[in-house]
Amino acid sequence: MTDEVKKEEEQKIEAAGTAQEQPKKEEQPAAPEPEKTTEDILREKDEKINELTDKYLRSLAELDNFRKRMQKEKEEFVKYTRGEAVSIFLPVIDNFERAVASADKVKDFDQLKKGIDMVIKQFESSLKELGAKEIQTTGVFDPVYHHAMHKEHAEGKKEGEITEVYQKGYMMDDKIIRPAMVKVAHSEPHKEHNHKEHNEKKDK
Repeated sequence: MTDEVKKEEEQKIEAAGTAQEQPKKEEQPAAPEPEKTTEDILREKDEKINELTDKYLRSLAELDNFRKRMQKEKEEFVKYTRGEAVSIFLPVIDNFERAVASADKVKDFDQLKKGIDMVIKQFESSLKELGAKEIQTTGVFDPVYHHAMHKEHAEGKKEGEITEVYQKGYMMDDKIIRPAMVKVAHSEPHKEHNHKEHNEKKDK
């Protein structure tokens, strides 16, 4: 190894040692944040309150607009459905008027009866079109669907069996519009009574 090479190696070693001896720069601590004054705290609270109040008022306004819109749509829906129902029954009224007018001209009771029977069938068809259906009145009395107007002893009939229908009942979409008014059989004669007699005894 030549003297020049030795000299270069010594210089490198010396430079490395000097670098290790130099102390590291100490990190400067972050400047502390200035303390908030009472006015700053109150101002921030006021800003937050104003922000929340604004959001609350906006929500109330949106809710009120939604309620008004729903109410308007409901009213329009009711008007539409009423109009549809009226349009379905208008032909029924027309046929009633034609039947009466025809009976006045020919003075034929049988013809009038046939006309009325046809109108009743048309009326029933209109009810079905609206989704209404007649409550069944065959079999045993059911207090959910039937209203017992009269109970009587009937030979050969089961207890609670419907023997006569005074007024038909109807329901729509599983909701009862009107229960059927019926007469119901009793197996024991002494239990026979009717709705009218019951009311008379109650009044006394």
